[in-house]
Amino acid sequence: MSIALTERAPRSLLKMFSLIVGCSVVAGSAALDLHCNSDLQQGTCAGVGQDETSMDLSAAAEDTSLLQSWQTKKTLTLEAAAQQDEGPVRGGHGAEGDRKLDHDMSSFQTSAEAWFHGGGRVLPSSPAALSVLETFRVHGNSSTVTWSVFAAAAILVGAAVFWASSGSATALEGEDITADRWWLIVMSGVVQMVAGSVYAMGAWQDALRDALGTTMDGISLIGAATFAGSLLAMLGGYAFDKLGPKAAVTLGGTLCTLGYLLIGIAVVSADLLTQPVKMSLAATGAMLAGYSSVSLLDNVVCMACSLSFPDNRAAVVGYLKAVLATAAGLWALLWVHVFKAPHGPGLPAYIGFVASVALGATIFSLGGLRILPAGPSRQAFKEADNSRLGTLIFFLVTLSFYDVGVSFFYSRGILMPTSALGYVGIGLGLLPLTLLQARSEEQKPAEQLEPKTLLAPGPQSEGVTFATAILGLDFWLIWLMQFAVFGAGVATNQNLALILESAGSPSASGLGVALFALTSSLSRIAVGILSDKYSHVISRFNWLTLVSACAVAAQFLVSIMSFGAIMLGTLLMGLSFGAFFTVIVPVVNEMYGKKQFGIIMGAQLASQAAAAFLICLKMLPTIYKNATPPGQTSCHGESCYRMSFLLLTGINGVGLVAALWLQQRNKDSMPMDRLA
Repeated sequence: MSIALTERAPRSLLKMFSLIVGCSVVAGSAALDLHCNSDLQQGTCAGVGQDETSMDLSAAAEDTSLLQSWQTKKTLTLEAAAQQDEGPVRGGHGAEGDRKLDHDMSSFQTSAEAWFHGGGRVLPSSPAALSVLETFRVHGNSSTVTWSVFAAAAILVGAAVFWASSGSATALEGEDITADRWWLIVMSGVVQMVAGSVYAMGAWQDALRDALGTTMDGISLIGAATFAGSLLAMLGGYAFDKLGPKAAVTLGGTLCTLGYLLIGIAVVSADLLTQPVKMSLAATGAMLAGYSSVSLLDNVVCMACSLSFPDNRAAVVGYLKAVLATAAGLWALLWVHVFKAPHGPGLPAYIGFVASVALGATIFSLGGLRILPAGPSRQAFKEADNSRLGTLIFFLVTLSFYDVGVSFFYSRGILMPTSALGYVGIGLGLLPLTLLQARSEEQKPAEQLEPKTLLAPGPQSEGVTFATAILGLDFWLIWLMQFAVFGAGVATNQNLALILESAGSPSASGLGVALFALTSSLSRIAVGILSDKYSHVISRFNWLTLVSACAVAAQFLVSIMSFGAIMLGTLLMGLSFGAFFTVIVPVVNEMYGKKQFGIIMGAQLASQAAAAFLICLKMLPTIYKNATPPGQTSCHGESCYRMSFLLLTGINGVGLVAALWLQQRNKDSMPMDRLA
């Protein structure tokens, strides 16, 4: 890197800004189309300008051809309804949809006129409104095409940038070491903001369920698919080891964008696709978004920083993991206050926005991503560096408390959904970019540096291979702990809306997600800093034991199924979830070295896929299905969720035993010493 990063930054910013604007325009056009989709059923879509139940029928009747078209449609609808014996049509939502239909029946002439055969949409009793619906059917097809074109464009752009960014995993020494270090940290935080979007799905899963017309089993399938791709996380680690963080993040941003677009296509084409096709698209999209967020975005930037800051690896990784958690709360806030219908454009617009941000932001971040070279760039943080990290943490904690505060007052009915609240959150999320003006400071000569390391000197300090690591017991003890903590955390976070609905507090779902994000963020920061500073007193293995104990208590509290217990359990689960994923990265780095760090870390992430499959796809749906009353499509109440979280309590009890065993085994030596 012969040119200082600060000199080329303006040109990079201009190029990336142009790309983001282009992506936003494409996504915005699709969002506008889908805004009409969600609002048309209420008659408030731009271009309609009136409520469909209060249109001027006399003015519409002046168009003779339109009236004849409406009469023809009316006759066809009557015949279709007669053939179905007035049963429910495709596109409804079970008992809930039937109740809504009965409630709205007085607004229409007959039950046959109220439903359009095959579309599952309300058919207004006026020719003008009918013409709008017919126009939308054609317009809906164009929306699907627009989203598909956006997906193809994202693939092409991502492939081009991936090709250009593939190269050495380690950067050359830069002219401005301070700028290199802080561009790496800040841009890694930008990547984490994108990766955190996948953890906010718990806030909008009910809207996705309604949009797809699916049941609890279907939502559980999509939730499991979100992290099932982690089974192949070693491929992401391989990309990191061989191609470097730039190429891996580019690939991750492209796949994340494509994943959200597939979910969006399933939503916008809900009336045009069969249920299996819709579910397949949504599940595939969730898998791509989840895989890329975990294996190619979050994991990659954390490994790059762990290798680049040997004296402060837990503190930096802890900050990045905190950004990931806080991002989930911010995305949930944006959904509730900016996009959620009826005050916002709805789910399709939200998905389009996330997709455009995922592609633009990850490419924007490439200017700072690298593995810092050995030497002055990797020296321990000095006072100025600690001040900068403290500033980043202050910005992050401010955003976290803002998320929780807004969600709390909204759940109490004090605040109404207001888009300005979302825009303030975005502004707070952009504050870390102000640190990109960090200037060079006097550096110690490389020969005077004595970087701290927990690895023994000599050839073995490069680390062990994956084939060697996987044969050791320690690898599987960590794997089991991650299986338990991750499975419990995802089950709690993704089901919060439904759990709180059953506990009689449906409006508190945003608060629950934000609380989980806040406690997860704070624990990541605190444990990261403390585990570095007091590593001679409390080992990282002691932290893992404490984390497992918190997870056991959290799952038991949620199983009580009262509002207070659920909130306290969510708080403890956030602490456990956050602290574990801060400690695990430096633990694996120090246990096995850097030789095949990416592949070993990726193999550890495979436990998340196992947890998603066994817990989210198999265990929980089976329990929910058995608790569903006859004749209903979903379960509600204490009996639906208590048993599932008692079982999760037991699973985390096994994880606690594994943590204690791992702590005992590594009290005097690391696996790399024993396996060398």
